[in-house]
Formats: sequence, structure tokens, C-alpha cells
Amino acid sequence: MHAFQFGCGISQDGENLVAIRAGQLRTSKTGIEMRMWIDSNTKRYVPVDEDLVIGIVVDKRTEDYRLDVRGPSYGVLSALSFEGATKRNKPKLEIGSLVYCRVSNSYRDAESELSCLSLTYKKAVFGELEGGHMIETSIGYARSLLLPENVVVNCLGRHLAYEIAVGCNGRVIWIKSDSVAKTILIANAIRNAEYDELICADPC
Repeated sequence: MHAFQFGCGISQDGENLVAIRAGQLRTSKTGIEMRMWIDSNTKRYVPVDEDLVIGIVVDKRTEDYRLDVRGPSYGVLSALSFEGATKRNKPKLEIGSLVYCRVSNSYRDAESELSCLSLTYKKAVFGELEGGHMIETSIGYARSLLLPENVVVNCLGRHLAYEIAVGCNGRVIWIKSDSVAKTILIANAIRNAEYDELICADPC
């Protein structure tokens, strides 16, 4: 039995799955988890339920934070929407902090709700991204980096030790690389590969 996760461009209407944007249907499987999303290269990000996004904290309040997710409006992240968070033990994010989260509820004419609580992952993968370096890419290219068979990510992983967090909103965050030089090398490799049409097969 599979656990399904619906990402960019797919919404659930009762027992039916509905594509809410034009593009190519993509799927990936990890263990018993199956993920589905629509791959399309739109110029502006429009939040969709269960999208994985990287946001920048632009405002902090007593009970929540407002994040810039490159959408038509900011997203709201509750201070209690973190693994293990309580009223006495809440994360303390600062203006400019980078956060990896998911869209828990998206709205066409209002701020979307964000969460760092995982519904499908067994271990915490969301939260503040500390250190590292951020680059921005086109939305379609960022989504392609999430594919298990992505040539660029897999090739770099065979030769360099690094961690990467990719947002459906076109933001890519590097964390925990061994050195600044290596971080810059990896960032440039991924950025340049977006425009290299010759990368069509795994050369590694």
C-alpha cells in the first residue's frame, strides 16, 4: 500500500485528483511513498497545497511569521507549526531567516498557510536552513531538480559531499557543505546546467 503525496499543480477533490495547471505529470517513489506533481515552467510561482517551498522571513509576530515565497502574496507560518513546538518552546526565527516548509493551505486571494510539520515524512525535513548559500532558478528547473533521476544532482553527489533543499517556488538552498569554495562550485554547476542543452544524459 502506497502513501501518496500530491505536490505542485495537483489538488484533491473528494476521491478525484485534479490538475490545476498545464504541464507534464511527474511521479517519484521512495519506499512506500509515491509523490505526484505537474511539471510546468511558469514565470511566477502560485502556491498549491503540499508544495515544498523555501521562504524568507520578512515579518515576525508573537504567534506567527510572514514569509516571502515568491508568490502573489506572503505565506503565514505559525510558530507552533514545527516538530516538537509548544507555547513555551517555539523556534526563534529572525528577519531574513530561510525556512524549508510546505504549503498546508493555499488561497487565491489571501495569504497561504505554511507548515513545518510533516504529514508523510517519518523524520523532520522541514525547518530553518542555517548557513549555506541560496540561489534562485526558474520554477520549472527547480522542480526538475526534485526528480530522482536528475542528472546534475546525481552527478554532483557522486563526487562531492553536500546537502541540498529544493523549493517548488524556484529557490535552491545549499547547506552543510565542507567549504565555501565547494559551495560556490556546486551552486555554479547547478545554475549553469539550467541553460546547457547538451546535458541530456548522465556523463558521470
